Amino acid sequence: MKRQLTSIIMCIAAIAAMAQNKADIEVCYTAMSPNFKNGKTDIKNQYVLLANSAGSKFFSPKTEYIDSLNSTPEGKAAYEEITRNAYFGGKMDQLPRRDGKYYVVKSTADNNIRTYEPVGIDKFVYDETAEFNWETCDSSKTILGYECFKAVTDFHGRRWTVWFTPEIPLRNGPWKLGGLPGLILEATADGGQYSFAATGIQQTAKPILPVYLADDYEKTTRKDFLKNNRSFTDNTLSRLNTQLGGGISITKVTDKDGNDVSNSIFASRKVVDFIETDY
Repeated sequence: MKRQLTSIIMCIAAIAAMAQNKADIEVCYTAMSPNFKNGKTDIKNQYVLLANSAGSKFFSPKTEYIDSLNSTPEGKAAYEEITRNAYFGGKMDQLPRRDGKYYVVKSTADNNIRTYEPVGIDKFVYDETAEFNWETCDSSKTILGYECFKAVTDFHGRRWTVWFTPEIPLRNGPWKLGGLPGLILEATADGGQYSFAATGIQQTAKPILPVYLADDYEKTTRKDFLKNNRSFTDNTLSRLNTQLGGGISITKVTDKDGNDVSNSIFASRKVVDFIETDY
């Protein structure tokens, strides 16, 4: 199966014009990230990478399902009914819940990465050019039956160590990572707070659908998005009051050093920071 998958991907370039909207491979990843309330790495999300030679989409299937429902009046009514039935039926485990919150869409032709991500109840989208300066290493190991090789790079404030397999010759990987002569199956940022690990790979012909509700996202730049996100994280209650038009009562709270932390329910940047820190 592994050799067959490799052969299929090697032929993608010849048929890309006919299949740019369909994936050739589906990779499931477990993403680990820190809890911003205490900095502990205990948030686990399930993401999927749908990719072909023309591009890819990295997303949470659970989040996409909810967004797909909310993209039409009929679907939104169904979503509200599911939520209402679960809540009043005392079956909170059946509430439709988002998993990962962002979408990353890559385009091979122009080397572009487009990220869709919310800040509170606001939504933002930004583009950037993929730029990686990889250093490959001699180390190798087997992941999901594929021989993988080690590489490291500095990217947007963090140093990443990844394992990629030339047996699947797609210059892609989880999140924004890519640019190596093979698919990235594992990636870990220094300190271990952020990581991605492939848990399954299969051939597929699933469509790479556009992001639902894409028109609801406000265009920005990457660094402006990060600064906005930091402002929200540091002043959560005040920002929510602004977004929701008021109504949230804020009680003054101080930390052990006497600093006013009334506006935030999250730890400071000194304790935990975003996956990108170069803002």
